[in-house]
Amino acid sequence: MAKRKSTHRKTTVAAPKVRQRAVRRKPNIAEILMITLELLERDGESGFRLEDLMQRTGISKSSIYLHFGDRDGLLAAAFSKKFSEIVQESLSGLELLLNNVSDPRSMRDALQAATAFVTSPDRFKNRLDRAVIIAGTRGRAAFADELAKAQTALTDRMMMLLLDAQERGLVRLRHSPRTVAQMIQAVTFGRIVAELEQHPSPESVQSWISMVTELLDNLLFDGLLDG
Repeated sequence: MAKRKSTHRKTTVAAPKVRQRAVRRKPNIAEILMITLELLERDGESGFRLEDLMQRTGISKSSIYLHFGDRDGLLAAAFSKKFSEIVQESLSGLELLLNNVSDPRSMRDALQAATAFVTSPDRFKNRLDRAVIIAGTRGRAAFADELAKAQTALTDRMMMLLLDAQERGLVRLRHSPRTVAQMIQAVTFGRIVAELEQHPSPESVQSWISMVTELLDNLLFDGLLDG
């Protein structure tokens, strides 16, 4: 008896599809910090969410932790960047000023003009931002250390500018260059006290400019402006 052929076809079972994981973007530190600052400006520190940053940048939470340690480390890096940018803007102006003066008298006039510029209302936000950043270091040692590095670097740069000016005969330093650099920054930042008052009068603004000019005369021009 002939053997009957099977009529059943062999069924081929398709292999299960392997789900492809979404490709994460390689972290760009500059972009992360820039967008972090944008979110902080919009939502404040209490409203800042890592999820919003991840959505904007396409990076993972593990990558953020790898580069910054934790949320606090990310905020410390972002705030330090902001702090440095604010002060460096002023230092760049001082650098430009030094490149365009040739004697103590013109240096003094240029500084007086710069002092008047500092009183402009649009500079208030920068000083307020710095105050907020400094206040944020309270009770946060890692944040304080990060900001200390930024501040030290900025003071070092300003000190070198002052020493260069002294070498060119534009100023005469009566005190330690670092102390003078710190004092100038303190006076500039201290303008925030006057700005907290509503609608300062033109007379009070001029009085402040005159006082700062007198202070700088003593700090920088001892005997150079006589005659």
